[in-house]
Amino acid sequence: MNDTRELLRLVDQSVWANLQWVEFVFNQQNPEQRPRELLTHIMTGEVIWFDRVAGRKDAAADSTMGRDELVRGFHENAATFRKLISGDVERVIHFRRASGEEYHARVVDILHHLFTHGYHHRGQLAAHYARSGGKYPNTDHINFLLVNKL
Repeated sequence: MNDTRELLRLVDQSVWANLQWVEFVFNQQNPEQRPRELLTHIMTGEVIWFDRVAGRKDAAADSTMGRDELVRGFHENAATFRKLISGDVERVIHFRRASGEEYHARVVDILHHLFTHGYHHRGQLAAHYARSGGKYPNTDHINFLLVNKL
């Protein structure tokens, strides 16, 4: 399998996992604030990096989003991921982090950063719900392959 197909599969898994969590969180009787904040952070973090790649000033805010806004945002982000993957993934992006630090990275490295960022925060969601002893979605990569028969 080539690198482009692998990256596209990671996009598919990421969107699938994020949407699984959105549905789970918002189907709770009283959706808690922290899980909603984590989902918003995943989505807006992607937007911030997409803005950097496009040469735009970081514009995304981390205000907590509702279900429909998150679903729409994750779908929009998936389209942006796919567009970036179809372009020059070796292109170097110069940027300034929120800390003020200036740096540079290839588009492909930014994509990998975003995938691992999502894994990290979905792990925080799993830990949050595991503490209460309840069931929660299994959104790891192998389960994505099994569920989607890939």
